[in-house]
Amino acid sequence: PSGYSEAAKALLPASARAAAENGGTGKGVKTCGKGGSTSVKPSSVAAKPASGSRLSSWQAQGSKQDWISLTRFLEREGLMPTVCFSFSKKKCEELANMLRSLDLNTAAERNLVTSFAIQTVNRLSPVDSKLPQVLTTVEMVKRGIGVHHGGLLPILKEMVEILFSRNLIKILFATETFAMGVNMPARCVVFNAIRKHDGTQFRELQPGEYTQMAGRAGRRGLDKVGTVIICCFGDQPPPQVVLKNMLTGSSTKLQSQFRLTYTMILNLLRVEDMSVEGMIKRSFSEFATQRALTSNEYPKLLARGTKTLLKLDEDFAQESDGRIGAEDIEDYYFSCRNVLSSSKELLSFILSGGGTGGGALTVGRVLLVTSARKHGLVRAPSIVLRPPALSSKPSVGNKGNTDSTVCIVLMPESYTPSKHHTELKLGTLNYVGEASNRYFAIYEIQLDEILLVSSVKHKIDCKVFFNEVSKTASNSDALTALGNPFAGAKSMKGRSLDIGNDNPFAGMMARGKKGSVSSETKKSSSQDVQSVNDVMSYLVDAESIESKSGIDILDLRECAKNMHQGNSVMEFGNAFTRMERDVGIMRQFRSHYHPNLERHYLIVERKESLRSRVKMLRHLLSNESLALFPDFLQRKACLQTMGYVDENDTVCLKGRVACEVNTCEGLIVTEMVFA
Repeated sequence: PSGYSEAAKALLPASARAAAENGGTGKGVKTCGKGGSTSVKPSSVAAKPASGSRLSSWQAQGSKQDWISLTRFLEREGLMPTVCFSFSKKKCEELANMLRSLDLNTAAERNLVTSFAIQTVNRLSPVDSKLPQVLTTVEMVKRGIGVHHGGLLPILKEMVEILFSRNLIKILFATETFAMGVNMPARCVVFNAIRKHDGTQFRELQPGEYTQMAGRAGRRGLDKVGTVIICCFGDQPPPQVVLKNMLTGSSTKLQSQFRLTYTMILNLLRVEDMSVEGMIKRSFSEFATQRALTSNEYPKLLARGTKTLLKLDEDFAQESDGRIGAEDIEDYYFSCRNVLSSSKELLSFILSGGGTGGGALTVGRVLLVTSARKHGLVRAPSIVLRPPALSSKPSVGNKGNTDSTVCIVLMPESYTPSKHHTELKLGTLNYVGEASNRYFAIYEIQLDEILLVSSVKHKIDCKVFFNEVSKTASNSDALTALGNPFAGAKSMKGRSLDIGNDNPFAGMMARGKKGSVSSETKKSSSQDVQSVNDVMSYLVDAESIESKSGIDILDLRECAKNMHQGNSVMEFGNAFTRMERDVGIMRQFRSHYHPNLERHYLIVERKESLRSRVKMLRHLLSNESLALFPDFLQRKACLQTMGYVDENDTVCLKGRVACEVNTCEGLIVTEMVFA
């Protein structure tokens, strides 16, 4: 690209830059001197590396001439003081030694640097002042060049920092530590490379590391713009993906390195004002959790929930006389929960293979559904209208939940429909209709609401009860036709040449006139009524069978026979056996056959749901929710077993000895002493 070539030309010496600009024809530029004329061959803008992969040529290191040209460019463009980051101490020294022939300070600045350097060196002993590192650093800073890395003496690093802050060092070669703990902004920042060794392998700079170092470019109140230069001495720039990730990638997330040790636990147990749990809560690992607990007002919610739960328990105890025949409703509720959990696990397993779960949830299958708080249903019979495999396509009223199935459900005898449900039409979700003196509804049932799958299956026309897409389309077409009397008329472009068979007004509807009802429409309506009556009879029969002897359960092991193999089949068989046992226990409760089961079940479900939420809030606000709390309990139990701490968490003699050992592992030394 032209941008890279122009940047490379700017770094060349004046003679080479002129040769590059005028050497397009391949001719040399002649210059005259005392010894006669010499011929300078046009040099290429960016020489290819002698060896190595072409893909990694952007990692090539610059030569001495390259760095001298870059320094002259920075001086010419007024981009000094400059910080050049290199990720090697040795490389910083090498780059600084390449500029031995340059003097970037004026005479006045050189005198100031010399006097300050003499004062700094005088603070060292005569032997230390003769060290090669001291002599080299003092000589470089006089010329406006500095080096800053962890290998320098502390007094030399302080001298370099002070001179750089006074603008007496024009170019500073430093490692990335210079950008971390020292506030030394510069006008320009240069990256010698964008790859570093992190102690394990070589990798590109992360976005946070680049931002930290590049942020040094631009001095507040002095520079309007900070300049960042990434050196590329090869013939290829860094890959676009690498640059994009480094420049615009997300910053590295901070991870807490707080770890519990035996010595830390012993020391904290000896202090009365501080506990181990309090130390864990103050760590960075628990910062986000503790802040969320405070911002969400969990303590207030816990107090409110506890108060409401006590009131519900009192009301439930006072109404015990009104639950004749349903005294075991609480035990029945927990039994139903076990069945619902097992049923969801089994259905999720067989549906993971795709389809209808081997025919378990095919159209016409009779189910028992329990959804007390959402729909007011408890062991209510239902028939599948659309299996989960077909519910993945989003439609009106269906959000594409693959864990749900559309069913027609028989409502309880005490059910009273709302006005909103009666306004809907047959074929849409949440429609409530009446047939055979009983109400039915079209609901979307989740897997965790299916109590059990029966072995009974009927042949039904599911489009009569649920065909929402076509119903929506037909309603939309009807509205369009009413609003546009020319709807359905053919365009002139699409008409054929057969005038006799072409009617341009075909499909037009006259305003204010109602269409006549055909005999086919009457026949279709009578068939729909007959289908509804048949389905209602199936649902009523299923309810009667469940109330007497219990409807037969579908053997889900047969559905999963050809879908899974190995240990999963054995686990599935064991889970199905447990579910059959739980269903048998559930049917032994008297509440299962109570006529007002839905009302009693709803009260218990509301009470127990609130109890589980209160329990969850208590867990979040307790020490047990801390991530390191299990580790603390295990380490404390180990200390108690070894005799460092007694049962009252009091530190014993061995524990006090271990606290005094700071040079190595305290427990090992203590065991050796007491052995």
